[in-house]
Amino acid sequence: MSRLPHLSLTTVLLVVATIAIGYLAITTTRYLVHNYQLRGQESQMRVQLHQLDQDHAQLIAVRDYLKSDEYVEQVARDVLGLVHPGETLVVVSQANTVATATAAPDGATTPGKPWWKELFLQGAGTPTPSR
Repeated sequence: MSRLPHLSLTTVLLVVATIAIGYLAITTTRYLVHNYQLRGQESQMRVQLHQLDQDHAQLIAVRDYLKSDEYVEQVARDVLGLVHPGETLVVVSQANTVATATAAPDGATTPGKPWWKELFLQGAGTPTPSR
């Protein structure tokens, strides 16, 4: 029968302590790395939430503007050519002017820009809701 090498109690305790300390160091390092990654994701989510809040506020402003009497009157005058009773519609045209398109050709939008921004927020900027 073979004999196991005789190890002192101090040597065994030193090996076990080294293994335990190594395990704790690896576990702690993994925890710290994971915590760092979560903080980075939290930061990105906060930025994204802020952007979504801004987009939501713009959509609310657009919705309120589209519901306003000001918008209805503008569409009635500009698109439908309607006038109030007693007003006279005057159409001014110049022979040498070139019409410019405000929308992208073939209904295309600017990449990365929401369609509603292309449609409603061109030109004068964000519509102000009437309160």
